[in-house]
Amino acid sequence: MNNRIIVNFKAYRNALGDRSEELVKSFSEVYKEIDGEVIVAPSSFDTFRTAGNGIKIYSQHVGPLKPGSHTGHSVAEAVEATGASGSLINHSERRMDSESIEDAVSRCEELGLETVVCAQTVEEVEEYSSFRPDFIAFEPPELIGGDTAVSQAEPEMIREAVESTADGVETLTGAGIKSAEDVSKSIELGCSGVLVASGIVKSDNPAETLEKMCEGL
Repeated sequence: MNNRIIVNFKAYRNALGDRSEELVKSFSEVYKEIDGEVIVAPSSFDTFRTAGNGIKIYSQHVGPLKPGSHTGHSVAEAVEATGASGSLINHSERRMDSESIEDAVSRCEELGLETVVCAQTVEEVEEYSSFRPDFIAFEPPELIGGDTAVSQAEPEMIREAVESTADGVETLTGAGIKSAEDVSKSIELGCSGVLVASGIVKSDNPAETLEKMCEGL
C-alpha cells in the first residue's frame, strides 16, 4: 500500500488555466523523486489540460447521474473522457446526500474510476465507507483551512475514524495539513495519506512545499 498526498486545487486563482498545468508539471517532477504517490485535483475546467503529465488527475466532483439532459452536472463518463483517474465525492464545499454519494461511487466503479469520499464525522466515515469507495477522507469542518492540523487537534478521533473505516477502504485525513510532521503523524495514526489544499497551493512555492511535505510519507 502506497502512502499518498492528494492536492486539491479548488478554484484558487493561482491554480487555474495555464497555471494549473504548470503546477501539475512541477508536481510530477516531485513525484518522480519521492517514495509515495502524489495525486492532484484541478478545477473541472482544467482536468483535460492537466492529464497526461505522469501524475494521477482526479476530478473535484462527480455526481450520480448518467449522461443525459443534465445541464451543469458532472457525470462520470465526462470525468473519464478527460483522462482523469478518479474523483473526489462529497467534499465539504460540495456536499451530497447519502444516496447520491452511494450512487456516485457505484457509477465511478462501473467505469474504473477511483473515488475519494469526504466525511466530516466518524459516523459519516462508517456509513460512507460501506459504499466501498477507494478512500475515505476524514475532514472535521471546523479545522478546514485553519492553522491547526486535524492530526494534532483530534488524534484520537483520527484513530476512531480509521477503526470505523470498512475493510479494504483506505483512510485519509485532511484539514489544516501544512507540514511533513502533519503527514507523518496522520500515517502514524493509521491513515494512508492526506488530502490537502491551501497548505500547498497557496504557499509561496507550491512544488517546494509539496516536496517538503512528502518527506512525511
